[in-house]
Amino acid sequence: MRMDVYRLVHGKSFWIFLVIIVASAALATGMMSAVTSPEFLQSMQSASDAAARSGFRFSITSGPGFDTGDYADVNAAIAMLSGDITQMAYIGKLFLNGGALTIMFAIFLSIFLASEFETGFSKNVFTVQPNRLAFLGARVVEIVVLATVFVAVALAATLASAALFGLDLAPSPLPDFLLWSALVTLVTAGFGMITALFVWLTRKMAVGIVVGVLLSAGLVTSILQAILLLFPDLMHLADFTLGSCMASLGQGLNVAGGLSPVHVACTALVFLVASAALSALALQKKDI
Repeated sequence: MRMDVYRLVHGKSFWIFLVIIVASAALATGMMSAVTSPEFLQSMQSASDAAARSGFRFSITSGPGFDTGDYADVNAAIAMLSGDITQMAYIGKLFLNGGALTIMFAIFLSIFLASEFETGFSKNVFTVQPNRLAFLGARVVEIVVLATVFVAVALAATLASAALFGLDLAPSPLPDFLLWSALVTLVTAGFGMITALFVWLTRKMAVGIVVGVLLSAGLVTSILQAILLLFPDLMHLADFTLGSCMASLGQGLNVAGGLSPVHVACTALVFLVASAALSALALQKKDI
């Protein structure tokens, strides 16, 4: 594991992805702060007033069931869209909904793990330590630790950016926030473990990236949900996917219609353990 730490610290990809996470949080939060600032709201209100004097109404609506009379002005509309959002929900909008964080994590892991086979690093490891289960155990620990780092950086960067730009987020109780963070880390590690499985199975970086991105973006979950529409009694099975768990966490913790923390934790652990077990078989290949 010491060699892996050395490779991480002295490699470029690890730091590049962390910088991307921080930059994404800062850019998105800065834009949100700008469009909810008093100056921007005032300019929007002025535009609305000028438009009204010209004979038509300028406003923001929320769908076919609303019209321009539903909101008194643009100020109220934007306040409705941006006000009272919790820290967990805001972080979810930035990094969890759509899979931005797990996509970056899957791509990084594919690069990091595949490089072991491309550079011959794994051959040296297995020469010194023929026990491939020990190799797997070390990698599982590393994946969980790296998932923790990625999640921690995303959370810290988002909250720091919100404080820096003066974006008011409704605080979450510390125990709830810590539990939510742990669940996000566990699900992220689950995605990472599946990505690692396909890297070890094929020894190909590209395969790991494709599988990781498709899973993280929710495409596989969406396909499963579409198939289960043909079997209404089985629709609940879609809740037992990492994509559904992350989508639920993207809304917060214990939200209406969301999945329970126990459900999320058990589902993530099953995927983590099952992927590790299959990886033990994949690593038995003698071509390394």
